[in-house]
Amino acid sequence: MPPVVYLALFLSLLVACSDANDAAHRSNNEPVFPFLDYSAQPQPRGGQCEEAVDVTAPLIVNGFGFNPANTRNQDSLIDASNVHTLEVNFRYAPARATEKRGVPAVTAQAIFLTSGNELLAINRLSGCAYWSFTTPAAGSNFRSGSILFVPATATTPAVVYTADFNGYVYAVEAATGALLWQTFAGTMPGLHFVTGGMQHHGGKLFVPVSSKEVLATVVIPGPCCRSHGMLVALDARNGDTLWQYHTTAQAQEVVEPDARIGPNGAPVWATPTLDVSRNAVYIGTGQNYTEPATATSDAIISLDMDSGAVNWIFQARQNDTWNGNCNLTGSLRCSVPPGQDFDFGAAPILLQDGDTLIAGDKGGVVYSIQADTGALNWSNKISEGSALGGIHWGMAVDEARVYAAATDFSIDKASGGRADLIPGARPGIYALDLATGAVDWAIHPTHTFEGLTTPSLYSASLSVSNDLLFAGSLDGVVRAFDTRDGTEKWSLDTAIGFTDVNGEAGNGGTIDSVGVVVAGDGLLINSGYSTFQGVDGRYQAGAGNALFVLALPR
Repeated sequence: MPPVVYLALFLSLLVACSDANDAAHRSNNEPVFPFLDYSAQPQPRGGQCEEAVDVTAPLIVNGFGFNPANTRNQDSLIDASNVHTLEVNFRYAPARATEKRGVPAVTAQAIFLTSGNELLAINRLSGCAYWSFTTPAAGSNFRSGSILFVPATATTPAVVYTADFNGYVYAVEAATGALLWQTFAGTMPGLHFVTGGMQHHGGKLFVPVSSKEVLATVVIPGPCCRSHGMLVALDARNGDTLWQYHTTAQAQEVVEPDARIGPNGAPVWATPTLDVSRNAVYIGTGQNYTEPATATSDAIISLDMDSGAVNWIFQARQNDTWNGNCNLTGSLRCSVPPGQDFDFGAAPILLQDGDTLIAGDKGGVVYSIQADTGALNWSNKISEGSALGGIHWGMAVDEARVYAAATDFSIDKASGGRADLIPGARPGIYALDLATGAVDWAIHPTHTFEGLTTPSLYSASLSVSNDLLFAGSLDGVVRAFDTRDGTEKWSLDTAIGFTDVNGEAGNGGTIDSVGVVVAGDGLLINSGYSTFQGVDGRYQAGAGNALFVLALPR
């Protein structure tokens, strides 16, 4: 549809809905509402699209945290008065996929998504396909990080950026799916990979680099461990490296001959946060894998956007040294005593005041930190914490509260096996006052498994829109809660079998990582996550390949 038509429809919507939209603007960004005349919208049909991708179509939602501040707060037309009317518009389940990863980017016309080692563009309303891009031989499956859409400029085309399990970053032309460039973001092929979302500003692409070695060390010969985390700034035009920040020095200190070498670890697997006013980028880091422990593990770190120089480091806990060998009794590759693996997997959030960062770690602690200095304002431990959270993938904020989910869930991450709650577990969703950290309310949803009431576990990122908090649980159910008191307003079970918009057999499963993506007049939900699955289904619904696309009634 031509841009002038989008503009006309947008203006007509503003006339009808201006009061509602003014009250609804709670997020740090101000997204355009390019909702179309429903009478002209195509019905779900799948297949190939007849028209081309319109890269000028207004952008609705983009990135893992929905904005550079990672608030996970997205304006929309959905609120407590109409959420119960949401309908499944279509389901998309590409063949051969065993899990559904990656945060979609959404325009008024298209959804850009990943499935396995494919990046695809499909129509937002009909599900028809525009193009697909498959990673080359050196690449691998795409991970949990965002698909980042960057509009065209006078000198560059519109680009979709994403990254894979082998550490390659791809720039793909949004109009055609043609590869513009690819580059390896790490320094250690086979060990570095990208799982967090990327951010873009001023022609720079900020890429968090994590390490496979934390678990791969169980089977890799030699001492643990040689790799560490990084934040890399790439030239968004060509993929050239502008600078690298290394969370530790090169591993060369022998701690236990043929068993442990360091420093190492402190991976960066959460999405960075941008603070343009301070020219700063904030990252969260994981634990060290072995001694020697560093001041950069389990930390929030402020870096200069232009050089990668350190502004300040806030370390939440010291001497957290853990790797997969710590699950093996007597392994010399594990520190004595082992750490707890209580890292920052949730992206730090820059509040609307511009002066405060909110962070949450797998130890179950929420922190308020001064953006200028890294000084602590307050902290509140809402749960016992575990290697799978505590607070795992992400929190969300509005103007009054931060919303954090805790799982207190444990599983042998190296080899799988029985998964269960840890002693003293306090799984649930917690709403904390932004000014003080006090808990305003807490809820502890449950579901029924084999006739038994079982806690529902929320490991995936939370999302806020207007007066609703959206949360997807490991058992595959999405719920909407009132942000004022946690009252449940709506739910949808995605752990089901179905035939998708292209006639393919599909099924949903565990909801983790991405959580619910709020997209203007609807929701997008990845359902199916096979990593860290236990041997029974009490808490987790298991693998799946489904993207659920929901919308308000036409």
